[in-house]
Amino acid sequence: MKPAVEVNILEQKLLVKSEDGAEHVERVADYLNSKIEEVKKNSKAVSTLNVALLAAMNIADDYFEAKERVVKLEGMAKELSERIDKRVD
Repeated sequence: MKPAVEVNILEQKLLVKSEDGAEHVERVADYLNSKIEEVKKNSKAVSTLNVALLAAMNIADDYFEAKERVVKLEGMAKELSERIDKRVD
C-alpha cells in the first residue's frame, strides 16, 4: 500500500491511503472540493452536512450521466462493428 496522502475537504484534514498514488488522491480531492464550491455558490445550504450531501448528489448525477453515455457509445461501437463485419463478408 502507498503511503497516506493528506487532503483537505470541507476544512477537514484527511489521511487517505490508496494504491492509485498521491497524484490520483489529490485529483479526486480537488474534484470533490470543486463540487463542494459549486454547491456553496448555487445553493442556500449552510450546514456542512447539507453541502456534503448536495455535492455527493451532484457527483452521483455526473456518474450516472457518464455511465449512460458509455452504454450508448458501446451500443454504437457494436452496431458499427456489425456493419463492418457484414461488409467484409
